[in-house]
Amino acid sequence: SLMLDVTKLKMGDRVQFAPNTFAVCSSPTFETDVSNQKGTVVTFDDFDFVWIKLDEPNEEFEDWDNEIQFNLTDDQQSGTSVDYLRQAKLIEEKAS
Repeated sequence: SLMLDVTKLKMGDRVQFAPNTFAVCSSPTFETDVSNQKGTVVTFDDFDFVWIKLDEPNEEFEDWDNEIQFNLTDDQQSGTSVDYLRQAKLIEEKAS
């Protein structure tokens, strides 16, 4: 399947993560399984970072408004790897 072009993501876009997707929360070693979960693009930061808000409450991210930060830069010191986001797919289904 084609990789998601993260440079074309827009606010409000809906995505579903691929199987075996792990999001980093607060430190590089702390990963949470978010496989197959759905979410909405809520924030961009100069295309360095994109935040996706999960549909389902996740206690690991409750201090971050249930949002996962993806790092779109070559410097992967913080956030979740963009490689996971590239494996996600755009969906039409609205958030409930």
